[in-house]
Amino acid sequence: MSHEVVKFDLVNLLHNLDESLANFENTFSLDDFAKGHYQQHPFVTLLTCCDSRVPPSMLGDTFNRVFCVENIGNQVKNSEGSVLYGLLHLHTPLMIVAGHSECGAIKAATSDFSAEPSALVNELTTVKNSLYQACAGIKVDLAAASLTQAQLSEINVDIQIDQLLAHPDIAPLVEKQTLQIIGVLVDLHNVYGEGYGKVYTVNVNGEKDVEAIKRQDKIGGFAAKAKRLPK
Repeated sequence: MSHEVVKFDLVNLLHNLDESLANFENTFSLDDFAKGHYQQHPFVTLLTCCDSRVPPSMLGDTFNRVFCVENIGNQVKNSEGSVLYGLLHLHTPLMIVAGHSECGAIKAATSDFSAEPSALVNELTTVKNSLYQACAGIKVDLAAASLTQAQLSEINVDIQIDQLLAHPDIAPLVEKQTLQIIGVLVDLHNVYGEGYGKVYTVNVNGEKDVEAIKRQDKIGGFAAKAKRLPK
């Protein structure tokens, strides 16, 4: 589960962060912020894995646009309050659940993680339970599926969307079409064979059929990105 330790030049790193913070301060869009009465008005609640290779900036400029919720394995249950805040209080019309290939949380959840600190065990247990629930629902053996990590990542996105659709406060929003829930898979490792860093639509409001997603005319370019790995 552990990753290779990379040595950083901390002094140089902090110097670079000084530059980054200065750039943020110097380019802060006060006029746009003032137009919104200094409140936040994001258009999307993004639930994504906190993997540093899957940045919220994949959706463009995030400032006052993306309400980002991150945890290992992009789990609804581990951040349910934050997700509900984005949907019920900020009223974002779009919810995106983003998984990715070679997810460390999924790899860990399909192995023995009992020796990890209790807080990490708790979060990984949520991931493992999600996978078991999802695999049982589609009659897929989790042990066999664990050999195809990217496919498990797709299944993991599916179960998160199922949980959202089953929530009594969220389901009516989808039914009234005031909320669109889209599941995507970020292919960091060219598993889909079309290049590194490609983003694929794998689920829209519970619909997993690729051809059905491609026919949806209310999801913009996400329709053309519809793709899933063969079972």
